[in-house]
Amino acid sequence: MSKKKHKVKIGSTAFFIKNAGFVSFLAMLGLVYIFNAHNSEKKIRKISGLKIEVRDAHDAYMKVKKDVMRKSTASELEKALNEKGLKAHGKVPTLIGEG
Repeated sequence: MSKKKHKVKIGSTAFFIKNAGFVSFLAMLGLVYIFNAHNSEKKIRKISGLKIEVRDAHDAYMKVKKDVMRKSTASELEKALNEKGLKAHGKVPTLIGEG
């Protein structure tokens, strides 16, 4: 009683039926790979957009900060008060202390 191995030709339908599970596994792996690639590309585009948004918000913050710092200097405050008709007193203010 010798066992004969049954050879299956690669181009035959029996070969594809025999390996259908493996082929479907490879197809599923391919689909997961494609989904992962698309998902990561979408996230990268979103991150790039958020980086641009953060940079623009930082620039706007720095501009406002610069304007506030410039307007709070003594010379700028004096100009703004002179435009409204108020003038500096000229005397040094007296400090009222605790003791």
